[in-house]
Amino acid sequence: MFRRLAVRLSNVKEGRLTAMRLALYRKYRSADFDEVLGQDHVSSTLRSAIKRGLISHAYLFTGPRGVGKTSVARILARAVNELPPETDISQYLDIIEIDAASNRGIDEIRTLRERIASAPSQLKYKVYIIDEVHMLTREAFNALLKTLEEPPAHAIFVLATTESHKLPDTIISRTQRFDFRPISSGDIVKHLADIAQKEKIDIDEGALVLLAGHSHGGFRDAISLLDQISALDKKITEQIVADFLGLSATDQVESLLGAVIAGQSAEAVTVLESMLSRGIDPVNITNQLLDEVRQRLILGVKDVKKSDAAKLIILADSLTQALSDFKVSEHYSLPLELAVYKAAVGYAPHTTSTSQVKTTGSQVASAVPAPKKQSAPSIVNTDEASLTTKALSLIKDKNNSLYAVMRSAEPRVEADKFILNCRFSFHKERIEEAKNRMMIEQIMTKVFGREIELDCQLAQSSQSAEKSSDPDGELVSSALEILGGEVVNG
Repeated sequence: MFRRLAVRLSNVKEGRLTAMRLALYRKYRSADFDEVLGQDHVSSTLRSAIKRGLISHAYLFTGPRGVGKTSVARILARAVNELPPETDISQYLDIIEIDAASNRGIDEIRTLRERIASAPSQLKYKVYIIDEVHMLTREAFNALLKTLEEPPAHAIFVLATTESHKLPDTIISRTQRFDFRPISSGDIVKHLADIAQKEKIDIDEGALVLLAGHSHGGFRDAISLLDQISALDKKITEQIVADFLGLSATDQVESLLGAVIAGQSAEAVTVLESMLSRGIDPVNITNQLLDEVRQRLILGVKDVKKSDAAKLIILADSLTQALSDFKVSEHYSLPLELAVYKAAVGYAPHTTSTSQVKTTGSQVASAVPAPKKQSAPSIVNTDEASLTTKALSLIKDKNNSLYAVMRSAEPRVEADKFILNCRFSFHKERIEEAKNRMMIEQIMTKVFGREIELDCQLAQSSQSAEKSSDPDGELVSSALEILGGEVVNG
């Protein structure tokens, strides 16, 4: 059988054949376990198991896109069949790769089941690599389950997915599961720099950092971006990458955050307008700012004073709300502009830690007359926990940040009351805002089939803690709860 060519002939021009260059992500794909970067917990375990002859009949590789799942699957296929790392597995009929996104039906899985019974033609094991396995239909999953229940000794399955929660538990329970992690920005920058040196790509470190950050922990995306931008016949700077990706340069983000922390509202708005005037999408700027806030608060990249942390938390809360408001705002950049201005002046309607103008939910509620509620037909529902989950899901679709606050308040239904036990006073105030209360009660009433009234309470421990603790500490605790993690510095 002919070996697959590393290059393809793309066109014929003036009687000469022009070769298409191999994509960098394929050229620098890991060939053995030693070359796998950022997934030591996976590669070391698999290497040891194969060495000891402890080979499973089915593996589940799950994790974000571009972190090495299919590359490790191919490495595993070579290793169990004792093939050299440089072997092109496409020349072997016994190693079958299936894209479940394109072959998701029961007919494809039935064909697989019919062929799997026959012994390998060339190798020791038949290895089936099913990518994006979560895309299979329910009927296809049922057919696959029968194969996994009684697999022949010569067959190994490797299921790869970015969404393991969509797989039936019956499938997951019959596999060895390996969770692939997002690659750290530092590892990606180091890897990109090594590739750039080998490929003689002139690119500065700031540009590499921006590429790494935009890839969100995925090697493949980062290398593909480097490949695209390497076509420029000049030194690649951070500004060039920012323009290419439609992002703001790091120094602009730093300047904006500096102005916000310093309370320089005019300067903050000026820097923001400079970004927007370059045609950068407000959503991209919002996500960049949120990433930087997370880097500072949660990952401890920089020392953050408590007074500065309060401003950053206000900004993060406002930016999260802005992501929802973009969908309904007639002036597309306004939610971002308001978020930045509020944080710079310390205006936080949902907090108790600022002396600035404050509008609480209770004040709004008293100023706006409550709408007359329509009585709903009484329907007896026994599974109230399930109904509560359904209602929260509907609320999440309308306002994701409000949903996050409600989830932390231990929601439950008792009789005709929807009870939320808030740990923080500004969470309680936000939930009780007139528009939020109206939406929550309408959704709960519709889902439960009877009139449900919101009863938002402040936990006793929080009431006593508020009298003795500093307000900034409350803000920090809230941010950790929403973003996840712990304070490293400050």
